[in-house]
Amino acid sequence: MTLSSKPTASVDVAIVGAGPYGLSLAAHLGARGIEHRIFGEPMGAWKANMLPGMLLKSYPWATNLSDAASAFTIKNFCIERALPYHDELTPLPIERFLQYAEAFHARYAPHVERKLLATLQPAPAGFHARFSDGETIFARRVVVAIGLQAFRRLPQEAAQLSAEIHSHSGDYGPLDALDGQDVVVVGSGSSATDLAAMLNDRGISVSLVARASQLDFAARPRTRSLLERTIAPTSGIGQGWTAGACARYPQLIRLLPDDQRVQIANGKAWGPVGSAFARERVIGKVPLWLGRSLRKIGTQGDKVALDLTDQAGASHTLRCDHVIFATGYGIDANRLDFLDHKILSQMRLIEKSPELSSHYETSVPGLHFIGPAAANSFGPVCRFVYGAQHAAVHLTRHLSGETRRQQTTSIVQPLYSSVNP
Repeated sequence: MTLSSKPTASVDVAIVGAGPYGLSLAAHLGARGIEHRIFGEPMGAWKANMLPGMLLKSYPWATNLSDAASAFTIKNFCIERALPYHDELTPLPIERFLQYAEAFHARYAPHVERKLLATLQPAPAGFHARFSDGETIFARRVVVAIGLQAFRRLPQEAAQLSAEIHSHSGDYGPLDALDGQDVVVVGSGSSATDLAAMLNDRGISVSLVARASQLDFAARPRTRSLLERTIAPTSGIGQGWTAGACARYPQLIRLLPDDQRVQIANGKAWGPVGSAFARERVIGKVPLWLGRSLRKIGTQGDKVALDLTDQAGASHTLRCDHVIFATGYGIDANRLDFLDHKILSQMRLIEKSPELSSHYETSVPGLHFIGPAAANSFGPVCRFVYGAQHAAVHLTRHLSGETRRQQTTSIVQPLYSSVNP
């Protein structure tokens, strides 16, 4: 063992991450009386890396954290406080969702420990986990629920740029640092269009560059007819029969062949689409460089120079003070610095994501992943808050059974020994 200190405590289940998935799992484990500890900043990435004023794309009714009784929904939270709410027609502001999540945290998981996992190493019948404050614990099972921030994707060319002149859309947060600068946003999804809209609203000079020849935006919320709902039913992650199956039956999705699951989880149906409320703030207001590929990135004096090529092969150089890459996320278990190399070497992967059993367990016994890192095994629902209930309910049921088996074993073995000296 190479950790700097020996374990000072042990726990049945350690939850790493305190976002929607981690908090929901803690709520369910607590209701079942399963011993656990949960680590991380509650809703940390949502609080630090979401744009103020952003409207969530998910239906409000499908944006609940999960408690064992399904009692504390965003709807009930709003009703209790006389706040405006509609299941589908009133979009949910990020600030409202964070208020709700903070109330959920206070009610169901007040024991969150605000520290980060530094190192996770295998140990007999479990793991040794060392945290940012120096504490080391032994955990029989570890559930990783860290979300997306560790998996930000940047073009290779960005590596040569200093941190002062480039960033990822996941770095924001407040936009104050960009005041007075000439900014280019690269991307075509909701992060790109939301950023472009908010920067322009703020009076910051901004342009948007995208490979796509046109920008797609979600439709504004409206009441759908019975025929529309029959042809394309509404589900917690979108409209249509495929979306409905993915939202309701992740355990069945897991039974599909690997290549089909990966295609479903990362297919065009979940591709870049801007918020319905960004369209009118971007189109005709923000300079758009569409159908352009990024050929080279460099610097010219104190400016960023982006060499672009259009679909006809013509080139153009765009200069700015700062470039934001709204280029999404790519799950890659090898980027998790806290995982010991022994764990990584034993972990089977599907397209760089952990291959998971029906109990969200990796090929390393006792190590589980929930949230976006589980999408290649359980489908796209894992990329939505809506998927937190599936993971929390199923994993709690599984861990509860494990706890009962351990308790039965601890009772039966001494009895067996007493009658068989």
